Amino acid sequence: MKDLVHQEISDKINLANSDAEKRVKEIFSKYHNQVDIKMQNEFPDEETKINIMLKYFLGWTDPNGYQTNKPISGKALRPILCILACKAAGGDVQKAIPAAIPLEFIHNFSLIHDDIQDKDKLRHNRPTIWALWGNPKALIAGNNLRIIADITMNKLMKTGLPINKCLKLNYILTQACLEMIEGQFLDIKYEGEASLTKELYLEMISKKTGALIASAIKIGAGLATENHRKLHAFNEFGKYLGLVFQITDDILGIWGKESKTGKPVGADIIRKKNSLPIIITASKTTQINQKKINAIYNNPTISESDLNEVLNIMDQTKTKEHCIELAEIYCTKALSSIRNIPIPNESRKDIESIALFLTKRQH
Repeated sequence: MKDLVHQEISDKINLANSDAEKRVKEIFSKYHNQVDIKMQNEFPDEETKINIMLKYFLGWTDPNGYQTNKPISGKALRPILCILACKAAGGDVQKAIPAAIPLEFIHNFSLIHDDIQDKDKLRHNRPTIWALWGNPKALIAGNNLRIIADITMNKLMKTGLPINKCLKLNYILTQACLEMIEGQFLDIKYEGEASLTKELYLEMISKKTGALIASAIKIGAGLATENHRKLHAFNEFGKYLGLVFQITDDILGIWGKESKTGKPVGADIIRKKNSLPIIITASKTTQINQKKINAIYNNPTISESDLNEVLNIMDQTKTKEHCIELAEIYCTKALSSIRNIPIPNESRKDIESIALFLTKRQH
C-alpha cells in the first residue's frame, strides 16, 4: 500500500493529467508538422533504393516509393522535447528546430534495428523494413539513417551558432547514441535472466531509452543558455523523464489496451521480456510463484494459460500499482528538478504537461 506521501503524489498527478493531456495534444499539433517539414527538407534528395526504404519507414511513401502525403510516423517526441526545452530556457524555437531533427533520425535508426532484434513485423500498422526487404538490407538502412543524423547535426554550423557550441551539442548527441546502443545491448543480454535486479534494470533503461530523451532536453536547453544552474536543472529533468517514459512503456507492454497500443494484453510476457513488472513481481512474490514464472519463461512459447498464470501472480503482488508508483516518483523528481529555476509560465506548463502525460499515457 502507498504511504501518504506517495498517495499525495499520485493524487496530484491524476488530478493534473486530464488538463495535461489536452495541452500535450495542442503541443504536438503545433510542432509535429514543423518537425516533419524540416525532416523532409533535410533528408537526402537522391532516389536511391536505400532512401526509398527509409522514406517508407518514416511514413512518407509506400514500399514502391509513391508519396503517401502523410507526415512522419510517430509522435516526434524527442524533437518536440528539444524545442520545448529551448523555449523554456529562454531560447528561440526556430533555432531549436534544426538541432531537433537529428534526434528523430537517430530514434528511427534505433527503431529499425529494434524491429530486427525483436522480430516485429509491424510498426504503426505497416510492415517493418526487415519484414519487407530482409535483415541485411534493414541493418544497412538503419545505419544509413544514423549517418544522415550526423550530417544533419553538422549543418548547425551553417545556422550562425558558434562552432564551440555546435561541437558541444554534437558531442551530447553522439554520447547519447552510444549510451542508447549500450542500453540496447544490455536489454538483449538480460533477456531470460531470472535474477535481474531493479537497480540493473534502471541502469539499462537510463541508457536504452533515457539517454536520447535526456539529450533532447540537454540540446534544447544548451541552445538557449550557458547558465550552469539552468543546464543542470534541465539535465536532471531529462534524466528522470527518460525513466518515466520507459517505465510507462513497460506498464503498457503488459496492461496496455490493444486498441491503443496495437499489441495484445501481456505482449511483453508473451515475448518473455525481462521488463520492470517481471522484476518487481519476482521481488514481491513467493518462491513457489517465482518457480512457476521461471518454468513458464523456460517453455518454448507462452500459452494463453501460461500468460493468465503470470498475470494472476502479478495481480496478487499488485505489480501494476508498484510500477505506476515508481513512474509517479520519477515524474515528481523530474518536476522538482526545474521547480526553482525561472521559466516563463506558458513554457513551464508545456514541459510539466509533457511529464504528466508521459507518466499516465495510454499509448
